[in-house]
Formats: sequence, structure tokens, C-alpha cells
Amino acid sequence: MHYSGQEIIEIAVRIEENGYAFYKTAAGMIKEHNDIRDLFLDLAEKEVGHIAYFKKIADHFEAEKFEFNKSEEEDYINHLAGTHIFGIEEAGVLLANAVKTPMEALEIALRFENDSVTFYEELFKRTESDAKQVIRQIIEEEKGHAALIREFL
Repeated sequence: MHYSGQEIIEIAVRIEENGYAFYKTAAGMIKEHNDIRDLFLDLAEKEVGHIAYFKKIADHFEAEKFEFNKSEEEDYINHLAGTHIFGIEEAGVLLANAVKTPMEALEIALRFENDSVTFYEELFKRTESDAKQVIRQIIEEEKGHAALIREFL
């Protein structure tokens, strides 16, 4: 099985768009101005940057295919793409609307960032193009986002 470069980009963009929607919605649910609200607004802005990165490198990915020869690898990448906390359309808003407390939103955000790191690390391993550099940068940024969130937990 293989994923085309375009399919990988679509998955990555959907993850980032859902992250943006989650952070904006969660920030909007916090009525008082505080550090957690500011964190969510900052993370939402960073997700917009990631979307732009992926759209910029889409041409590099178009020619690339991501091959999975072993059944376990194929199952794993399908799992990552299909069950990522924000891999489903509109998941960001739906999750944020179900959140009852800022602490719960932080826990979901941390899981999102950790899932993103895992997805992008698998993508990085299977990338041969110049896009590898950008993916590494996004991985480091996602790790930084997780570290920021952990400071609030």
C-alpha cells in the first residue's frame, strides 16, 4: 500500500486545521482573560503557520509516494491517519464544544500535540525529498507546544 504525497499533505493539513479550530473554540469558551486562554490563542496561530508550511511543500510531496511493504507498517500508518485525535473532519470544534473545563481542554491539547509528533515522525522516516527539513522543524515545534501545555497541567 502507498499514500501519495497529496494524500499525506491532506492528512497533515486536516490535522492542523482541526488543531486550529480546537484552540480557537477552546479559547473562546474561556471568558476571563488568563494564561490558558492566551496559550490556546497562541497555539491556534501556530497551527495556521503549519498549514502554510504544508501547502508550501505540497509540490515536493506530489512526486513522492510513501510505501509500506510490511503489513504492520501499513496498519500503523492507517491507524495514525485514521485515529489521530484531530484526523477526522470537524473534530477540533466538536471536541472543544464537549470540553467542560480548561484543564480538560489542556489534556486534549497535550494528547493532540503528542499524536501529531508521532504522525510527523512516521512521515519523516518515509520522506526522501527536501520536505524532510520542514517536517523536522514541525516536529520540533509540536514538541515545543506539548512542553508549553505541560507547564499548565
